[in-house]
Amino acid sequence: MVDMKSLINSIAEEEVIKLCQELIQIKTVNPPGDELPLAQYVSSYLKKAGLEVEQINHSPTRASVLARLKSPRKKPGLLFNAHLDTVPVGNEKWIHEPFTGEVAEGRIWGRGSADMKGGLAVLMIAVKTLAEARLPLQGDLILAITAGEEVDSIGATSIAGGKEIGPVQAVMIPEPSNNDVFIAEKGALWLEIATHGKTAHGGMPELGRNAVMMMIRLITELQKMVFPFKEHPLLGGFTQSVNTIVGGVKTNVVPDHCAVTVDMRTVPGQDHKAIVRQIENLISDLSQKIPDFKASVRVTNDRIPIESSPDEPVVQGFFDIVSEVTGERPVPKGVRYYTDAVAFVPVLKTPMIICGPGDATLAHQPNEYVEISKLMQSVKIFTLAGARFLL
Repeated sequence: MVDMKSLINSIAEEEVIKLCQELIQIKTVNPPGDELPLAQYVSSYLKKAGLEVEQINHSPTRASVLARLKSPRKKPGLLFNAHLDTVPVGNEKWIHEPFTGEVAEGRIWGRGSADMKGGLAVLMIAVKTLAEARLPLQGDLILAITAGEEVDSIGATSIAGGKEIGPVQAVMIPEPSNNDVFIAEKGALWLEIATHGKTAHGGMPELGRNAVMMMIRLITELQKMVFPFKEHPLLGGFTQSVNTIVGGVKTNVVPDHCAVTVDMRTVPGQDHKAIVRQIENLISDLSQKIPDFKASVRVTNDRIPIESSPDEPVVQGFFDIVSEVTGERPVPKGVRYYTDAVAFVPVLKTPMIICGPGDATLAHQPNEYVEISKLMQSVKIFTLAGARFLL
């Protein structure tokens, strides 16, 4: 009989802090990514812990890691996922230097501490703890440590599409959630819409076709459009936001090009292709109504919404573990951000669970940190998850 209390009490806080600091100190800002040195660090750590490890190179400077704590495979495995990259630091001065992993006020500070090198440290410590305990696991514990989640999910897409993972009970991701549990995430459909005109001298605008004015009309009509959706109990509704605009070359030149980017967040039941067709039809309608109107639309990011049923046994079992560790039973929730689950869940056809030590409101912000107390809770949650679901 495995003594779970002794197992989680064996985890040393100092070791967790030190590992999280070392992960933060290896810069993996994306763009450009530069995840290779951290992938090598993670690979070495997991090999020493006794896992079978494969480093997957995407370029001379970028890599992901696929590792496996092997078993007789009498049960489906578990897939733990974390990403290596972070967003840029920004121009604002930080209270603590962003790549030192300084410890102060019961927190570890630095870029990626919340999103999600704290979560990565959790997975590495949890799997090391399970490996050293030599538990008779009946299913494989698989770690997919990925490059590029902050931009294009190059690592998750490569692993999900090109590696044999095998059946798994769930994909578990310690993205920032304050150790709350999320089982649904919105989809993302990013569009670049461009209008195409003709240059002319600013003093003779009648000789040109003004792409900026075309875009004004197009955006006005876009904001009036209705994109059908059904309100989701955990995710709410569909949203769209025009977030960048570029047009023109000079004050005295009629602009021949204007482009906007649109961020659409979708909910289950919506069809991304149908949304694009609606916008293409809008462009067609405007070209019939406005002389010389010309526009185009291009998809730059396409991630479907993901949801898991709260009634899934693995979800309820995970709720039990979180309740045991934190003292509070979670209420299932959804998130507006997306994760690498969008690459894994459709391929593996398995539930997704997000639960991590970081605070989501600190992600991508200056002065990012992770609470050490939350970090320790998370290590216990994932260690128990590995043991309970795989024994």
